Order: sequence, then C-alpha cells, then structure tokens
Amino acid sequence: MKILAVDDDPDFLAIFEMLLKDLGYSDVTLAVSGEDALWKIAGASKPFDCFILDIQMPGIDGIELCRRIRALPEYQDTPITMNTVVSDRDHIDRAFAVGATDYLTKPINEVEIQARLGVLQKLVDARRKQQARSTEQSVSHASPPTVGFMDSVPMKRVDGAIDQIALCNYIQTLGFFRSRSIALVAVQVTNARHIHEMDGGAVFGEVMIDVATCLSDSLNCSPKMIAYLGGGTFVCLLPRDDALRTESLSQNVSRYVMEFETVYGELDITLPNIEVGPPLLCRPVHVKNPSRALEEVAAAFRSTHVHFPVERLA
Repeated sequence: MKILAVDDDPDFLAIFEMLLKDLGYSDVTLAVSGEDALWKIAGASKPFDCFILDIQMPGIDGIELCRRIRALPEYQDTPITMNTVVSDRDHIDRAFAVGATDYLTKPINEVEIQARLGVLQKLVDARRKQQARSTEQSVSHASPPTVGFMDSVPMKRVDGAIDQIALCNYIQTLGFFRSRSIALVAVQVTNARHIHEMDGGAVFGEVMIDVATCLSDSLNCSPKMIAYLGGGTFVCLLPRDDALRTESLSQNVSRYVMEFETVYGELDITLPNIEVGPPLLCRPVHVKNPSRALEEVAAAFRSTHVHFPVERLA
C-alpha cells in the first residue's frame, strides 16, 4: 500500500515513518506541508493508496488538503486518515464533512494504527479488484463500467456522501454522550433489483447517485452523512429530533425524486421507488460497534411494517 504521510513536524514524521515500516508498510512518502503534499501528489508516477494528514499545519491545513485531494478524480474514494492532537468536535466534524475516512489522535498508538491500517488495506484491496473488473468490462464491451448489485458506488461528488467505513469511524468519534443526540435512518430503493436487472449495472450506479443527491438535498443538518451500503440501501445520520420526523424526510425526498421523472422517461430508465424506514436511536453499544448500528437500522427497515413510502406527486 503506497502511503503519503503529511505533517509539519519533521521529528514526528521520522518516527512515524519508522513505525509504518516496522508494521510492514515500506512504500511511504513524506510531506512537510499541504503545499509539499500537493506537489508530490501531482508528480507521483503511481497513485497513492492512502493518505495520513495532520490537521493543524500552517498554510494549507489538513482539512483543506483533504478537500483538495477529494477534488481530484483519481482520489475521490482513496482512504484519508486525519492525524492530530486536536480532538474537538469542530475539527472532527469538518474533517469528515470534506471526505476524511478515519481519525487518529497523537501520540500514535502502535496497536491502534496497525488495526486501522489493516482495515484500510482490505478496503484498498477490494477497490483494486472492483476497479480491475470494471476496467476489464469497459475494454471488452466498449461501454461504461458496470456496477454489481451489492458493489459500492463512488459518490464523493454528492454533498454529504461518505463511505460506509467512514460513517462507522465517525460514530466511534462521537463518544457515549454525544452519540445519544443522533440517530440513523435507512432509506431503501425498493425496486433496486429491478433497475439493476432491467437497466444494467452502469445505469444502476448512476441512479443510486441520483438518489443520494435527492437525499442530500433533503437534509438540512450539518454535517450531512449519507452512506451507501449496496443493494439500493442508504443510511443517513441525523440529529435525533430530525430523525423522529421521518415522514417529513420522506416528503422532501419525494419532491426531489420527481424532478427526474421526465428525464428518466425520455431515457427509458426506471424511476426509483424509495421508502424511508424508522429511526434507530444511537446507544453506547453502537459507539463500540458501529457496524452493529448499520446492521440494526437496515434490519429494522426490513422487519417493521411502519415504512414511509415516497409518494408520487400529482
């Protein structure tokens, strides 16, 4: 895994590089500022697989650097870990809002960094396989790369869209007390399987991006957090009071979905049917195990009969 580590403290960088190499990560590039990082990204012969950015740096700080990296097409889904002594909520929220995947605090804990990078390595490996499959399909069929029904869909161009792993990492940063102020809501494209089978994987991916855009436009909270789990399932993180007004979210999504009706009709694409499930109020157990929260909110959608279907407007 090719890593770019950025920090304005050269002593920290030297120690951090030794730690990474001891853990088996030998392909490490160092940058002492945001400007230096952008120069090395531009001059890299091979794209980086992972970024580790200090937040507080003179000039271009880590949050702005993260935003600029995300704006580069080849790095829209590359893991970005923020690394800093700062742990206040404003920095954390801003970092995840611009596309951070994970968050670490100094001093670095060897066991923690090994576990986190191990997860990111699996993520990088999975994306390489998906990209190779998409490239092979594109070359062989001379058409846009297809998307499997349960595949991830790159959505970084949608305001508030984050990776599933990033959402889990963000929940962990909340702590037990702040987690009680938020909730998760599952949003399901109920005819997702039909769209995938009838319109094809390439179109399916674009439809899922359109749905994410409708969700983003419907959310008034800050920061927005929308994760796509595959199979037409989305999970939104909301303030608890907003989550308890799920029917209002359904009505807002309805209005935006219908804006696609004419275009979809002209292109002969199936319009997505969307249902918003009941909220799952976050509990301390979800901070320890965020994946459990995603599983529970998706299961609650499947098991309950109290859905809020998105109505077609006359």
